Amino acid sequence: MRGFVSSRRRLRSPRLYENQKSLTRVTQKGKPRNRKKEKADMNEEGAIRADKEMEIIRTKPGTTKEGKPVDHYVQDMVRKGKWRLECIAGEVLGTARPIEVYCAVRKSNLIKSWTNLAEGDETYCPSHWADLAIGSGACGFRCRGCFLMLTHRVKCDPSRHVLYENVEDYEKAVMRWLRKPTRRNLGLGIDGSDSLLYEGVTGHVRRLAPLFNDPGTNPHGCKLILLTKSANVHYLEGLSPRNILLTFSLNPEAIADLWQGKWNDGVRITPSIAQRLEASKKGEALGFEVRWRIDPIFPVEGWENIYEQFVKQAAKDGHAPTRITLGTYREMKPGLLTWARLWGLPAMEWKPPRLTKDGSHYHVSVDERIRIHSFLKQAVHEAWKSTGRVPIVALCKETKEIRIKTGLMHEHCNCE
Repeated sequence: MRGFVSSRRRLRSPRLYENQKSLTRVTQKGKPRNRKKEKADMNEEGAIRADKEMEIIRTKPGTTKEGKPVDHYVQDMVRKGKWRLECIAGEVLGTARPIEVYCAVRKSNLIKSWTNLAEGDETYCPSHWADLAIGSGACGFRCRGCFLMLTHRVKCDPSRHVLYENVEDYEKAVMRWLRKPTRRNLGLGIDGSDSLLYEGVTGHVRRLAPLFNDPGTNPHGCKLILLTKSANVHYLEGLSPRNILLTFSLNPEAIADLWQGKWNDGVRITPSIAQRLEASKKGEALGFEVRWRIDPIFPVEGWENIYEQFVKQAAKDGHAPTRITLGTYREMKPGLLTWARLWGLPAMEWKPPRLTKDGSHYHVSVDERIRIHSFLKQAVHEAWKSTGRVPIVALCKETKEIRIKTGLMHEHCNCE
């Protein structure tokens, strides 16, 4: 893997997950050990375990309307040698099981400027950031409502993220980007990957943090934005937090379980919310400015009590995010859940209500969004007011009408 740190396992055969750890064999007294047979037995046992694990972690893509396998484009990229299937051990990712990725080299557009797609509404998503395109497709956590499935359709497998391995090129691109006075903030895969899920493989943060820390390489004070559903803050130990924003994607556990990724046996892929909250507190202890995104908000039965208790408990436990950015469930276009099904992901345990186009997305109703955002704005204020450090509450991808009616007409969102 060009440029990757050593904590990765390269795919060499379908039996990737064979357990090669040495095992102590106890033999009956007086019988000589047949080490060759023992080794063969171990390999066979490992292969059986590998096959069972593959059945659990691999999805079964369906077919398109034209009768083609949904993964035909992906497999074509592999056959052409442009993508290479590899596996990353769970202990590197902070997951219970390994995750497969396609490794590739990105040759252009390593940094993507953000453009507001909502015509006539400059407030919908302010264009004050860019994103480092460290990967393509859904990140590998397999969240069943991930917008990237609709963005890429047949071109990326949501169970196998496309991870770009030419990390030195990214470092050079960032160095050039930071020199221009028009730059503001740079996301680390916040719109096309997960900032920390693969940090143990790529080492992007450890490469880029010193560039953002140093006024010599960052003369305009730009900030590096991290956004993660992982709990991998241990990779940030020893780094200066200067100009680094650490954001956790959170939801009450009962809500997260409705839509975040699950293996074929129903076990959640993403770390628990408790693990992420622990990581959030550790990030604060390391000196980072910590922010939260509560997005997407699901208006399930009893949602008010679920979310109110979540923020109350967080404040009581001493969490101090500087900002909390809210977002309701939305889709860029109809068909998102159809693509999740075609790629073999299990259905969400929540059925979205009828969505209507508003801004550049399809949303729940205007009245419902106003009610949700107003309620949570007040809940956050009540939860933290006694601490003297109430987080800024912001909205993600919302219309001017919603911002005005909720009293959140400002640009202090997570990307600012």
